[in-house]
Amino acid sequence: MPREAESVLAGILEERETTPTCAVCSSDADFFLYEPGRVRKFVCWEHVSPYAAAVDEPGDDRPTALRI
Repeated sequence: MPREAESVLAGILEERETTPTCAVCSSDADFFLYEPGRVRKFVCWEHVSPYAAAVDEPGDDRPTALRI
């Protein structure tokens, strides 16, 4: 799934005109969380842990977290 997540992230970033911000706070986003049909959001380094246990590796019931 990391390849699919990378492709989705690339498409979203290509369409954006501004730097992504965290979905939880107003900081610039450091990660993109992705799980097909369930999760598609940007988060900062402070808010990635509650949502994804491993960065860049899929886990059970956890979205993939890609560094941006």
